[in-house]
Amino acid sequence: MKYLITFSYNGNYFKGYQKQKNLKTVQGCLEKYLTMLNDNEVVVTSSGRTDVYVHAINAKAHFTLDKNIKEYNIKTFLNRRLNGEIYIKDVVKVDDNFHARYDVIKKEYRYYINMGKFNPIEKDYVYQYNKKLDINKMKKASKLFIGEHDFRSFCSNEKEKANCIRNIYSIKIIKHNNKLELVFIGNGFLKHMVRNIVGILIKVGNGLFTTYEVETILEEKTRKHNTKPVPGNGLYLWNVYYK
Repeated sequence: MKYLITFSYNGNYFKGYQKQKNLKTVQGCLEKYLTMLNDNEVVVTSSGRTDVYVHAINAKAHFTLDKNIKEYNIKTFLNRRLNGEIYIKDVVKVDDNFHARYDVIKKEYRYYINMGKFNPIEKDYVYQYNKKLDINKMKKASKLFIGEHDFRSFCSNEKEKANCIRNIYSIKIIKHNNKLELVFIGNGFLKHMVRNIVGILIKVGNGLFTTYEVETILEEKTRKHNTKPVPGNGLYLWNVYYK
């Protein structure tokens, strides 16, 4: 039987999502306990990977079990063993042809910035920038990223991907007192893409970059400007949407 799970996790407890030898990861923990439940090895396929310290509110993944186990029993079994570091929110049976990654139609990420005084309680969950930003300038620059673009200038420094074209449907920048919430919705995101875009928008907000310079970087389609991504602890995989 194939199942789809919706789950949240605290990125501070893991060395990223993807399974790695001798490291604690989200995928590794899920596969460990599902294999225990199934009595045979289980491979968990997610909608995508997150980096170290990145959190998730509604991550999605599928897996196949040899046994026909009730959804509630799977949820209960996993949550009793995951120590609250990962929480299974929902389990549903899906068709054999469903794929958690390839069937995604859009994803939503959110990034949080504190412009006020340093907050040690929130430091692992909100980026402590601790300076004022010009939000109107940031909103204006954010519009440049809307639509389909080659985002090669905003991916990681690793070996270049063959296809860096992605479509961002919307970017919202919302102020909550001294905090900023940046909401990104698109058909997909490259590694470090959201964090690099946020880093550029912060430079616009503090006057280091102009909107024209941002447009030039986007059109360059290279990593020569070497944009530094903002810390992962302010980033959340908020939701994954299917047909």
